[in-house]
Amino acid sequence: MRKKFLLVNVPTYESAYHSFQDFIAMVPPIGLTSIAAVIENMGYEVKILDATAENLTFAQTLKKTVAESPDYVGATTMTATMDIIGEYFSQLRIRLPDVITFVGGPHASAVPEKTLEQFSGIDIAVIGEGEETITELMPVLENGDTPDKVKGVAFRKDNQIILTEQRPPIHDLGKLPMPAYHLLNFRLYRSYGWNAWVNGYRSPLGVVFMGRGCFGKCNFCAAHSVFGRGLRFFPPERIKTEIDLLMANYRPRILYFQDDTFTANRKMVNIVCDYMIEKGYTRRVEIMVSSRVDVMHLPSLKKMRKAGVRWICFGVESGSQPILDRMNKNTTIGQIRAAFTMAREAGLHVAGNYMIGHVDETWETAMETINLACELKQEYASFAIALPFPGSELYQYCLDNEVPLPSWAGFGSVNSPPIPLNKDLPQEKLLELRMIAVNRFFKRPTYLLGLLRKFRPSIVVKDFLNMYFAIRKERRAKRI
Repeated sequence: MRKKFLLVNVPTYESAYHSFQDFIAMVPPIGLTSIAAVIENMGYEVKILDATAENLTFAQTLKKTVAESPDYVGATTMTATMDIIGEYFSQLRIRLPDVITFVGGPHASAVPEKTLEQFSGIDIAVIGEGEETITELMPVLENGDTPDKVKGVAFRKDNQIILTEQRPPIHDLGKLPMPAYHLLNFRLYRSYGWNAWVNGYRSPLGVVFMGRGCFGKCNFCAAHSVFGRGLRFFPPERIKTEIDLLMANYRPRILYFQDDTFTANRKMVNIVCDYMIEKGYTRRVEIMVSSRVDVMHLPSLKKMRKAGVRWICFGVESGSQPILDRMNKNTTIGQIRAAFTMAREAGLHVAGNYMIGHVDETWETAMETINLACELKQEYASFAIALPFPGSELYQYCLDNEVPLPSWAGFGSVNSPPIPLNKDLPQEKLLELRMIAVNRFFKRPTYLLGLLRKFRPSIVVKDFLNMYFAIRKERRAKRI
């Protein structure tokens, strides 16, 4: 009988977003589908339990897991939900004492030893990209051995936590199998609420990666804990095949190229866009991408629009040049303005992501960010408070400077109290700044009238009303 491997997306949306859940995207867990494909090819029976997408409770997730009687259980870890994931594995250990448990993802990759120290229900932490690691790891475990010679893992041995040699990023992404999309229920996934403003659709949602990694060195980012430094790309034919698979079998209305910097490789952008046009997919999907402001090229942006890209999301972060420099963002205010101008000239809808409260931030520099957000022509903006995620330089700064840090549950971006990084901006000031940013940006009459003229008015009005009541509910609960 084949052994069973269950990959679980532990339910975390309720604790992370509360009343804002309906506005947040529900994205297919591509990391789990990639690992699942590798494990399937090794001959295991594999299932994915996306408890978040299925809207299961914690207890229901445990019950379903136990009912599967798996030999192995794995999960992806994020810092803000690590406490919940740790409790899940602790409870699972009581019910299935012989199960072997794995975790991977950003948190486990950033602090693997601490992860095992804090959560006894977890047996092995996979550090970085997991596809090659799991291929080497499973035969070792099947033989009853310890993975001392498997690169990129942390595990327990003789009451000690062992950290093996670091595994380099996968050089040839083309050798990886296609994600195991067949293990997901695509009807459960949706894009952000504002995607519906254009054509009325948020789902079905498909996700594609052109590559892995980022060339940026932002000191608040911990993505390199998983993907390393620099960029690697899938072969163009592999990307085309994956797009064909999604379009033929799952018929997404929204397609999200989830790369951090979609426009980093102009040649790849043109290849993918030309293919979307050639296949006629532009009539069937609305595409969303993310990028940096320093890799904009007007002809490429126009090609993207022709290929069906409707939204581009920029990581602006700050409207203060000294704060951008402190972030190691390596962008300028001039590049920000130029990127927005080019995106608008190309006919794209723009969403900007902004950050308040970074190291050395003052009330005045935060207001520069808010002013810039209101000045730039964009259809949507999000305002986050800086978070020192494990694996980032910002996290190390906090450790070195004895900045008080909460439990992992306090690293949430929406409903957790802010983590002050500057003595002059305590929690109440950070919350006040975020509220000023939201009110000033979204309550401008010219902004609202522009949305009503540009998009579907009934959907825009409904969205804003729902957000108004969600905010009131969160205020009553004293979470914001």
